[in-house]
Amino acid sequence: MGDVFPESEETELNAILHFIRFFIGLDEPESQVTDAELAMLLKYAKGSQVAVELGCYEGRTAVAVAQVVHGQVYSIDPFFKGRLGISYGKQIANIHAARQRINNIKLIDKLSWEAIKSFHQPIDFLFIDADHSYEAVRQDWFDWSPKIKVGGYVALHDSKKSVNSPRELGTMQFYKQDIPAVRDFVEIDSVDSLVVLRKVS
Repeated sequence: MGDVFPESEETELNAILHFIRFFIGLDEPESQVTDAELAMLLKYAKGSQVAVELGCYEGRTAVAVAQVVHGQVYSIDPFFKGRLGISYGKQIANIHAARQRINNIKLIDKLSWEAIKSFHQPIDFLFIDADHSYEAVRQDWFDWSPKIKVGGYVALHDSKKSVNSPRELGTMQFYKQDIPAVRDFVEIDSVDSLVVLRKVS
C-alpha cells in the first residue's frame, strides 16, 4: 500500500511536480483567467504607464499585460511558501517573465493592504484578483481605486458566475451589493466572470 499524504503535503507535492513540468517545458503557468477575459484585460491595459495586478498566482496575466503596456506592471501577491520555504508560484512567474524577455514587471511580495502603504503612483489600469472574500475585495477596492487616474480602468475578476467561476464568491457579493453605489466609476465592459469599469471623476 502506498503512502497516504495529508492534503497539505499532497498539495505541495503537486506544486513541486507542476513546477518541474513547467521548468522542462511540459506545463504552462496556470491561470483561472479565460482566454476571453485575458483578451479584455489586454484591451484596457494597452498603453498604460502604470498597471497594477492584485493577485499574481503564476504570472501568466502579469506577463501578458507587460507585453502591451508602455510602462511598468506591479504584481502584488504574498507568494505563500510551502513547507520547504519555497513559493513555486513566484518561481514560475519569474522564470516565465525571463523566458518571454519581459523586464517591466515588479513582483511585490506583500499582502495588498500592506503594499498600498508604500505605493504612491497614479494607476492607469488595475486588475483585482486577490483574496475573494467579501471583506478582502471590499478593502482592496477602497484602498486601491482612489489611486486610479480619471479615465483609467479597473477590472474585477470573479464578479459574475461563469464557466471558470461557477460558485458564489465574496467578489460577486461585492459587485452586486457595493458597485451599484459607486458614483465615480461606470461599468463599460464584461465577459465571463470579468467586469471592467472606467473612472469618470
